[in-house]
Amino acid sequence: MGIKLSLLKNDIKEKLSIIILCAGEGIRLRKIVRNIPKPLIKIEGLNNISILQHTINNLLNFELNNITVIIGHLGYVIREFLTVLKEKFPDLNNKLVIIDSGTQYKLGPLHSFLAITKDKKIYTLNNCYLILPGDTIFDYSLLKEVFSIFSVNFTLINKYPFIFYRSIGIKPLKKMYNEKRQISNAEFEVFDSKITLKRIIKNKIKDLASNEVVNQIIPIIALNYDNIKEILNLEQCISLKTLWQALNHLILNEKKILCFKVPNEHNFYDIDTKDDLMKQKKKKRTIGAQIN
Repeated sequence: MGIKLSLLKNDIKEKLSIIILCAGEGIRLRKIVRNIPKPLIKIEGLNNISILQHTINNLLNFELNNITVIIGHLGYVIREFLTVLKEKFPDLNNKLVIIDSGTQYKLGPLHSFLAITKDKKIYTLNNCYLILPGDTIFDYSLLKEVFSIFSVNFTLINKYPFIFYRSIGIKPLKKMYNEKRQISNAEFEVFDSKITLKRIIKNKIKDLASNEVVNQIIPIIALNYDNIKEILNLEQCISLKTLWQALNHLILNEKKILCFKVPNEHNFYDIDTKDDLMKQKKKKRTIGAQIN
């Protein structure tokens, strides 16, 4: 199973739930993979395993106790995949939970995520949550860096949501993505000597100057129980589709969101188009725990 890391203390692992969002329809890839949910697309550069399996493989290195997968579109396919995985590796039965978002995923990824409130074992007062998209390939080194930051700053999660970002030039982004790709860019302010989020803006890569450096948001968010309650209250008043929209509205309500920088060599790859799949075809990555 590889070398396991001790970045997280036992008390943190007991309180931390990893939420992997796998409910979306993947509309832009539907013509290529009609009957396969996007998280289960196999990537040649990942030794022909799926994006979801790659993520679970990497997460197992941190000896996490609670991993929840949110399903929706073609959810029965993901459920079957995870059931087989748990049969092959019985230890996962105590760590891996599946929550069906029903038709809520059609309203957007925020509504898929809020399906965790159905499970009172997961959605509890003392828990905190690290949320990842199931259709994004994360380098192992990036997850390791995020967990290290989370562990060092764990006491702050009781008061603030966390986001993670990297400062990266437009030229390397153009090598990774099509110029029409939209990225999430963070603007900051300082509060009590901490870097906090001022707002999240969306930019197409082609609209940014080639010598520009952006604070690209990494699609991993840390929330606590009260943050989710605040988002639930927001959602009753405002039509929201994404967690990023919810964070922007929390800021408008004077909520502080802490921002943590990771080195820009730690990469992640959103898989949205055929071009994304082709670019990932020949990439090779090191991972820790292997489940095949």
